Amino acid sequence: MKIYRESLNLKMQGMTIEQTAAHLGKKSRYIYKLIHNRRIGAYLNEQQKTALKYVSELATIISAGCITRKILAQKWGVNQWRTYWKDNIQLAKMYQQKRKEVKEHNESIENGSKTQRVSQNQIRKYILKGESDNPKLAELYKSSPQIKELLSVCQNFRDMINGNTYDKDIRKWIEKAKATRNMALTNFAYGIEKDWEAVQAAIDIPFSNGLLEGTVNKIKAVKRQMYNRAGSKLLRAKILYSQ
Repeated sequence: MKIYRESLNLKMQGMTIEQTAAHLGKKSRYIYKLIHNRRIGAYLNEQQKTALKYVSELATIISAGCITRKILAQKWGVNQWRTYWKDNIQLAKMYQQKRKEVKEHNESIENGSKTQRVSQNQIRKYILKGESDNPKLAELYKSSPQIKELLSVCQNFRDMINGNTYDKDIRKWIEKAKATRNMALTNFAYGIEKDWEAVQAAIDIPFSNGLLEGTVNKIKAVKRQMYNRAGSKLLRAKILYSQ
């Protein structure tokens, strides 16, 4: 093995087969076979071949700060050290066992979280309708008064918009939303308060401005298509005669 590595180093330095053989005191034919006809595995015994499989594992341990065999032994609980390769094989196997245990532990946590995970659709249905087939959400509704109050305010607003409640005063709802002290809901309430008359009209009047909004959106789309290319006359023509 030593001759094999020295032969490779001398070859990388630019020496010929004859020069390498003369430098190492070997025959040229031997050096030639050593370099060209055989691989490194041919010069390893069985223990060395096995240990070579765990080089990457050992490198991971060493890169974490374990730089001596004594520290490695203390880390993994190895008491007896006989030969370098045998000890490293034993250490690598123990390290693999530890990795296997960690992997199984992580998989068990992941599988457990999958069974308890709540989807976005379930949360959305829970907030808007107060209904859920998820036992975790149902338990949360019973055990937390704050969640119960928050969901009640959200459902009340939805009922007002859909016309499913007799109390349609948006200003009362705004005060309730502010009292919940929920930041997202409070900010939403302040935004509605700035234009509460329009929101109240949307609740009281059965008409919708959806058609108008759709037309405005169509005009904006055509305008963006011809941005900085023409004036209002062409825009008007495109809108009127695009049907």
